[in-house]
Amino acid sequence: MNNVIALQHYNENSTVSGILSPAKRAELAFEPTLSADFAVRYVDGPEFDRLAARYDDVVSEQTSRFVESRWGASRTERIVVERGGEEIAVAALVVFSIPGTGRGLAIAKWGPLWRQKGQTLDVTRLRNALQALRLEYVDRRGLFLSVQPHADPEFSDASVEALKGLGFTEGSSLPYPDRYLVDVSVTPEELKSSLDQKWRYNLKKSLKNDLEIKMVEAGAGYAEFMQLYEQMLDRKQFQDSSAIATLADLVHAEEPEHRPVFVMVYADGRPTAGAVLGIAGDRAVYLYGATDERALRLKAGYAMHGWIADWLCGLPGARWYDLGGTDGDQGLHQFKKGFCGKLGRIVTTPPNYRRSRTAVDDILVRTIYMAHDLKAATSRTLHRAKSLLAA
Repeated sequence: MNNVIALQHYNENSTVSGILSPAKRAELAFEPTLSADFAVRYVDGPEFDRLAARYDDVVSEQTSRFVESRWGASRTERIVVERGGEEIAVAALVVFSIPGTGRGLAIAKWGPLWRQKGQTLDVTRLRNALQALRLEYVDRRGLFLSVQPHADPEFSDASVEALKGLGFTEGSSLPYPDRYLVDVSVTPEELKSSLDQKWRYNLKKSLKNDLEIKMVEAGAGYAEFMQLYEQMLDRKQFQDSSAIATLADLVHAEEPEHRPVFVMVYADGRPTAGAVLGIAGDRAVYLYGATDERALRLKAGYAMHGWIADWLCGLPGARWYDLGGTDGDQGLHQFKKGFCGKLGRIVTTPPNYRRSRTAVDDILVRTIYMAHDLKAATSRTLHRAKSLLAA
């Protein structure tokens, strides 16, 4: 069969309109009508991750390995957007059916990827990629589409402008949307001069504590980090809603660029702090951290992040060290703000943007999102209350 398939075949082997079976996705490459030479095609996981490694804006959430591990292979879709035979963007999406409704929801988080390494930046690629997502998932397949733009000092506004221009409407925001970015395109000396005075003071104190800091190979690093992480959860009674369960899969990613990097800090020969980094494009992301009961006294966090930043300053292509958010913790805010210093940026993550084909779909999915947001907020409040009672 020709792999460019007519629209009427889209619902074959599918119980929900617009939801494709894995076999159908593997078979299908669809050409929307942006122009005569514009095409969207589906690819498998290994091919997608190989392509994604060539983008400066790639992060873990835009790798097939992560999305499949987090949400399951049957819910994962991967597309390549091409124009005139030239690849201009790729995107990994999660696609859900909504039980009892015959409808579906497609989510693109931190995608699509459009900034290919070594190419001149052209935001037209971003606009075309978002238009292709809308045509494919909303107009052709009838799904409700949600796109979550990344917090980016240079391109967040362009993403929002493009989405609004394509008829997307603003959805919910993250409860704590600020992300803290350290500028690692400078020299280590320039970075240290940029630090907040108190941060720099604490860094100097930490360096007097005879800490050993090093990278640990993925297999050994995973085991060592997870032991420290689980001890921390037991000690602090944390509510862990993270995607840390995906680490076991990510350490075996086919593409070396997508494998996490483990940095461990030792005091008296035992781990006292650790960090897991995602380093694929021009943004190194602090994915997870763990400490033992000695780390605060030793100021191990200052030593560890200072060491990581020094290393990133010498890493070709590295632009930002993304510390993530704070989840409302004022102490974390002060720590990360001081580390960003004069050269770094605190960037607000845009809301997600949504587009549906009908008003009924819009009302249905917005209701689902509201219920999800309320549940998450209630869970956070209950966890804080329990923590205060246990203190």
